[in-house]
Amino acid sequence: MPAKQDSDHGRPTFWQVLCFRSGTEVDQANNKQFTLWCIAWALAIVGATSLITFLEDLPKSLAWLIALAPNALALLALLSYLRLLRMTDELQRKIHIEGLAMGFGAGWMFALGYMALESVGAPQMSLTGMIMVLTAGWMVGTFMAVRRYL
Repeated sequence: MPAKQDSDHGRPTFWQVLCFRSGTEVDQANNKQFTLWCIAWALAIVGATSLITFLEDLPKSLAWLIALAPNALALLALLSYLRLLRMTDELQRKIHIEGLAMGFGAGWMFALGYMALESVGAPQMSLTGMIMVLTAGWMVGTFMAVRRYL
């Protein structure tokens, strides 16, 4: 069953679009599960980084293990996203794919463009900055697709 929509215009409310609250209840549950895995992954990265920084005298092998541990949550987030894509209908899949395409395209254009700027003196781009561009492109692309199709 599709998400409840604003009856005046037949379009989702602003909050539904903002939260990507479209699709069936199963789609929404899968999206929520994906989001929770991503939050857990982000918290694990912050926790692992803080732990390694705080405990400076950790054996190198233990520090490596702690640094790699959040990747297990990353894998679970990826698998939950694949589950969402596989279980959703064609329209929702199209929305998600357009969001991914926008994120990848924005990241690709920004990375190549910034390389040229670095050659003329711009500060070196951090990996964190690049990830932020990819994520913002994905979010904007998904938002635009939701607005276009719903």
